[in-house]
Amino acid sequence: MVTAQTSFLVAVMYYLGAVYMTSYYRYFRLDAFSLGFSFAELSIQSLSVVTVPVAIFLTVAVLVARHLATRGTAPVQGRAALVMERWARRAARAHLWFVLAGLLLLPWWSLIQPYGWTAPLLMGFGIFLGQTPWSGAAPASATLWSKAVPVFSAGLLVMWAFSLATDQMGEQEAGQVADNLVRRTAVVVLSTDRLSLAGPGVNVEDLGAKAHYRYRYTGLRRLIERNGRYYLLPLGWSHSVGTTYVIQEGNDVRIDLMPGMQGIRSW
Repeated sequence: MVTAQTSFLVAVMYYLGAVYMTSYYRYFRLDAFSLGFSFAELSIQSLSVVTVPVAIFLTVAVLVARHLATRGTAPVQGRAALVMERWARRAARAHLWFVLAGLLLLPWWSLIQPYGWTAPLLMGFGIFLGQTPWSGAAPASATLWSKAVPVFSAGLLVMWAFSLATDQMGEQEAGQVADNLVRRTAVVVLSTDRLSLAGPGVNVEDLGAKAHYRYRYTGLRRLIERNGRYYLLPLGWSHSVGTTYVIQEGNDVRIDLMPGMQGIRSW
């Protein structure tokens, strides 16, 4: 049982991590899977979606689920537990309203962006509440159609909501990175031959024929580095027209890394 739950949790972490990384690097016109992230890296990256509101929601959900699991085997103790149960009972009795609210939001999908994830979340939450004893609608006998199918459907809707929210979070954080490029690690590219690096914020210097690395490029910031391949953004990068440069370090190209604020004057 513990192994199955752990495997399910890891699978969810991998899925959300993959959604986040895909959205994040898609903003910079990169395919996250082509970057060669491992299963562990994608799984760990899912922790980026655990913000304060998400942590509060998950904590409350776990407490309510635990209370439901122990209901009837242990007495309710404490004022907080009584208040929680009272509100849970009210929410369970109103489960159909949650589902209806989610359904009504679907036709207005384009108008409720970037909060479209609220529609499947409301529907999934409402279906789940309808399976609790407090809803008054849960069947007494546990059959495939009366229990498993509604719970599975609720799980799919909640995962859909989490996917939409994670995708949105990845894009938002990528936008924040683009707006604060100057704070990222500065990259100086030294090359024996002239490279096709041009754009707003990029500066090139010819150090002379006697220099082994004749051309020096500044005004670049590192997005990520994978196996000697550097993905760089110019200081003047924008999502609408910006170019993401891919430079492979080798005998004819050297990469120097500097503090983030370096090179701001040259821009």
